[in-house]
Amino acid sequence: MKRTVTLLLLSGSFIHAQAQDFAGYRTGNYTGVNGVFFNPANIADSRYKFDVNLVSLNVGVGNNQASFKLSELSKTFSSDSIQQQFFGKDKGATRGLINLDVHGPAVMFNTPGKFTFAITSRVRVVGNVSDVDGKLIDKISNDFAANDPDLPYTLKSQENMRVNVSGWGEFGVAVGREVYNKGPHYIKAGITLKYLAGVGNGNINIANFNGTLNADEVKMDAYLSNTTGTIGTTFSGINFSDFQADQLTRFTGRGFGTDLGAVYEFRPESQATSPYSAYKFKVGIALLDVGKIRFEKDMQRSGTYDINITGARRFYMANLDGVQLDNYNQELAKYPQDFTPAADNGKDNYSISLPTTLQLDGDYHIHHGFFVNMGVQLALASGKKKPFNSQYYSGVTVTPRYDSRIFGFYLPISYNGLTKMNAGASVRIGPLFFGSGSVFTALLGGSKQADAFFGLRFGNLQKQKKAVAQ
Repeated sequence: MKRTVTLLLLSGSFIHAQAQDFAGYRTGNYTGVNGVFFNPANIADSRYKFDVNLVSLNVGVGNNQASFKLSELSKTFSSDSIQQQFFGKDKGATRGLINLDVHGPAVMFNTPGKFTFAITSRVRVVGNVSDVDGKLIDKISNDFAANDPDLPYTLKSQENMRVNVSGWGEFGVAVGREVYNKGPHYIKAGITLKYLAGVGNGNINIANFNGTLNADEVKMDAYLSNTTGTIGTTFSGINFSDFQADQLTRFTGRGFGTDLGAVYEFRPESQATSPYSAYKFKVGIALLDVGKIRFEKDMQRSGTYDINITGARRFYMANLDGVQLDNYNQELAKYPQDFTPAADNGKDNYSISLPTTLQLDGDYHIHHGFFVNMGVQLALASGKKKPFNSQYYSGVTVTPRYDSRIFGFYLPISYNGLTKMNAGASVRIGPLFFGSGSVFTALLGGSKQADAFFGLRFGNLQKQKKAVAQ
């Protein structure tokens, strides 16, 4: 019997975990309006008179326990295989990241002065699985087995075992400008202001858990005993147990965010007439996703409880059979002797922080259309104190590439704190681009992530009277 809690944990674990979105493609000089999502300064002194994004999608799966193989893709995504990989009895702490990123209609245009503007739309889903004990979940979620040699199982954890998922839309206005141009030194800067429309947030948090899972061979069920800690659920917006498409247009959260960026380029005279690039090398810095969304808490589905299953008391896992995730709060309230309501249950709203990152980028022009790029992502947000917050993982990516007006080919090689080493490839052919940050790792077998992206955009390139930057 697969219990509801497993579905939540698995939904948070089918997850995208590369260091950066749109791996490889994002480093190119022909990203057009899409470049604003990676660094708002990218649109200044653009190669395009105007540029339009129709749609771009980045999605994937992975976590620190998974092992994906391209040759066994259908088998990999079976429910039994996924549960064994993520929450098998020999698994340790499970960590993961969900990241669905859709760039909707967007337009970028230059003005007669030195300003470039962009109007953007975007839909995102970000979630985390953090420090979840795989062995405990395996015992709770699977059918009861008599004479299970792993029971009793005792866990003492000072970590917050947490799962959260957030979805929201972004509507942005960006501006980029040349701010310095003297000799070979060139600097441009940019900013994006975003209105955030929260669609939904859901999380479950188990803190300071200290307890034992045992077997009752008479009732043929597992139970918790001598257990203390805290368990909480918080929901807003989308009903995860009874999802309806029209819920996507009901905004229960609102907020504002911003992205900031700057780019320095070294443009020696030898590059001045180059049809490939005006710079020999450039360095960029961007602070992305600064802001918060304030959600309206669904009081019926949300609640925090102190766990106090002591003495001779037992809490049988059969109590949760058939209970939908959104009804967990009401179910736990039925057992006040084991779950005592916490003092903060009366608060009717809460704020989540965006998954803020600092992006550092260096790009070196080797010869003609050949470049090499190094990008570093530093995660600045954490969900340890606020379990409903989303967060990314830090990582570094090195990308050799060939980049011309019509064609681009990119080979991103990355390492991040969640899925370790990955190698992928991406291609740009005119207005179409697609790729993956882990396709080669999955092809060789044993990748901890499986991701892909594609997009379609078009623009009017500047005449090559001079070589211009990004």
